[in-house]
Amino acid sequence: MPSKPTSTVRSALPHPPRWLPNYCARSAFHGVELAEPGHDKSRRLALYDALAEQDFAAIPEDVSDADLAWLDGFLALKLEAEREERRMHFGAFALVGVLFFLLMPTLVTGTASLAMLLLALLLIVLLVPYTLVYFGYENRVRAMAIGRMRLWEARARRAEK
Repeated sequence: MPSKPTSTVRSALPHPPRWLPNYCARSAFHGVELAEPGHDKSRRLALYDALAEQDFAAIPEDVSDADLAWLDGFLALKLEAEREERRMHFGAFALVGVLFFLLMPTLVTGTASLAMLLLALLLIVLLVPYTLVYFGYENRVRAMAIGRMRLWEARARRAEK
């Protein structure tokens, strides 16, 4: 089986880390069937899937300019959807973090009730999955943006010929 080409996407950890559950490693849009029921994928959608599998590392020369334009537009749509999901998860992550730190003075002084201690424990527990989910979205958005840059470069190279 051929190895996946290396990417220039930087990350604190290899993505996805082996210990990270798959629900954090994939997009909410992963595996969604875009073709109508009873119909095969369009040629362009199949081409997108093949190129996305390899992070757009090698764009074949026989792909037409019209196909490159379609791929760029489709990738832009997917990228915007991923960015919106990333924004929502960052908002949840930030809210949970702020709530936890608002509870800190009560926890430090030792005057916290059992309910406050349980709330603080819940917030700490929620910070871990939110960190992992946001990490996944951030890396996918970065990889998709690099894929789009590669498409633009392929289009520019062809325009110069």
